Amino acid sequence: MSCQPKTAIRSLSLGITLIAAAVAVPLHAADHGLSSKTCDLGITLALSGQEASAESVFVSLLSESPKDARAMNNLGNLYLWRGDPAVALAFYGQAWESDTLDAGIILNEATALLLAGEEEEARIRAAEGVKRAGGMQEAARLIGLRMEPEHEATAKGSDRVQVSRDEVLALLRAATRAVPADSTHAQSAQAGATQAKSRKKPPAWRSAGARGSEGSDAGAVLYWKR
Repeated sequence: MSCQPKTAIRSLSLGITLIAAAVAVPLHAADHGLSSKTCDLGITLALSGQEASAESVFVSLLSESPKDARAMNNLGNLYLWRGDPAVALAFYGQAWESDTLDAGIILNEATALLLAGEEEEARIRAAEGVKRAGGMQEAARLIGLRMEPEHEATAKGSDRVQVSRDEVLALLRAATRAVPADSTHAQSAQAGATQAKSRKKPPAWRSAGARGSEGSDAGAVLYWKR
């Protein structure tokens, strides 16, 4: 990762707890057992396009538990949608510090790195996410993607943990569909995705919720931590 993104991430990380204090919406129940339902509500709101309401819900979780990895990860997703991978990376970084075993957080971080133009760092981080997830198929499932039917036969019966550079980048570039098409960062990533095609065609991925060979449920192409 270059110095500029690292500096931005450190600065943004220092301010994340201030965000919680500024816009927190207190939970109305003292029972922390309801936090899972609160998190599910935030995810539902996010996937239905109500981003501001979703943000309030996730921040309310932080007001109860400042190190809540679910809230940090899901807030990162919202900022990635807004075309701000630097802020997203700050949230993902804190989420990962709270839950270092969650492969989905690492995969989200890799997607944000790719959108920030850090392709090599994104590839390395994604490879780690694939390893922790237990293979490419499981990693894809975590971020809402599945392999196109024509590639399933070659992958069946051997979900490899060690994968090629092109396979990892194909997975990440599919995940960038989660970012709005009119985002400056998204346009940059899409331009980069058309460069340097491999001799061996990498796997094609699509949203696990998409129907038919076309279309994509962009909201699902990220890992939402519950």
